[in-house]
Amino acid sequence: MSMLSRSRLTRAALFATVAGATVSLAACGGLATQPGPVATLTEECGATITIGAPLPLSGPFTDFGTNSLQGMQLAAEEINAAGGIASLGGAKLSIVPGDTSSADPAQASTATTKLIEDGAVALVGAWSSAVTNSVSTVSEEARVPILTQSWADTLSARGYEYYFQPPPKSSEIGGAATDYMTNAAKSVGVSFNTVAGVGPNDVANTQQITTALDAFAAGGATTAEPTFYAPGITDASPIVNRLADQKADLILLSGSPADASLIVKALRARGINTPIMGFGGAFVVPSFADVMGDGVEGLFAVSAWNWDLPLDGVEASAKTYETEHGEFMPMEAGESWVDVYLLAQAMEDSASCAPADITSALRDIDATKGPAAAMPGGTVKFDADGTNPSAIPVLIQWQDGTPRTVWPKEYQSAKPVFK
Repeated sequence: MSMLSRSRLTRAALFATVAGATVSLAACGGLATQPGPVATLTEECGATITIGAPLPLSGPFTDFGTNSLQGMQLAAEEINAAGGIASLGGAKLSIVPGDTSSADPAQASTATTKLIEDGAVALVGAWSSAVTNSVSTVSEEARVPILTQSWADTLSARGYEYYFQPPPKSSEIGGAATDYMTNAAKSVGVSFNTVAGVGPNDVANTQQITTALDAFAAGGATTAEPTFYAPGITDASPIVNRLADQKADLILLSGSPADASLIVKALRARGINTPIMGFGGAFVVPSFADVMGDGVEGLFAVSAWNWDLPLDGVEASAKTYETEHGEFMPMEAGESWVDVYLLAQAMEDSASCAPADITSALRDIDATKGPAAAMPGGTVKFDADGTNPSAIPVLIQWQDGTPRTVWPKEYQSAKPVFK
């Protein structure tokens, strides 16, 4: 039996011990303060190091999970082609996916557990904040670090030691989006007097919409009472009727691609051509343009990453991604690409593939150059709660069928257009 195989067996046994010990801890609220045994690699890393990818690869969020996985795979390909992890003898990275589904916490936990038992020393996932909640709880119990694409403030508020979030928090995105949209509009002589908001009734979306409306109100705009709906709408008429009555000159919108496209199409069919600013990955994913067709043109959206950012490594990797997959590199692919580079740097810095050592290196990391730093803000480091204090969102606008960064100005690749 190879060293790596014996090491993985050791990991599986340790994980079983941890899982059993932490169930009782979680039940009495002691997960963060009464940790169980550490799941760690005690032998050499071998020629290949596994990074787990617990992602929604089935259900309505499949596109986002697939895009995230493709971004991870691209980063691993680039790192391996450049010689792998030098401090570990050139060890190569292997990305192993696990299907969390789009909305089943039990499946998410099971898939994550299997990835760790099978030898994953770190995780990148799980895109959806609700799914990430389950996945990150498993990773915390097993003491295996996770880097996430999720934004919800509640995730970083739990005091988890093994949780890392390179993109901004939802609350920060909502506030920044207001400034961005206001300043982008002013740069071309446009202002907003009345702002309306609509989105799903979950915590992350209501928080984003409410925060953004509050910021517009603080800036002097009149804000209409937000409309929150249960996801999975089949008829957008009641929502559109309410928006029509509010007579806003800017609409803030969040939701899944299906819900958002239904609302936008209904607005346009009603003759309401008010500028729309979307929140979340639904508005910047290639499939959204496929569903919307020409109706996507001119829509604004807040994003945590975009393919046209003037940051280290983005241009070349975005070109490779487009060549391999036939479409632009979307936000979640870019976030996941950065996450793998951050893990590679942590392994390089610690000269270790042990989860505890990777975690310590991530706590100390201060990436200011290279793909590991290629998040808006130009720096990735982590506060005690696992969030990146340097992270900022970007504002994009669909122009000629592609999302272009229009604000902040230092990242602008195209000027905003208001018709």
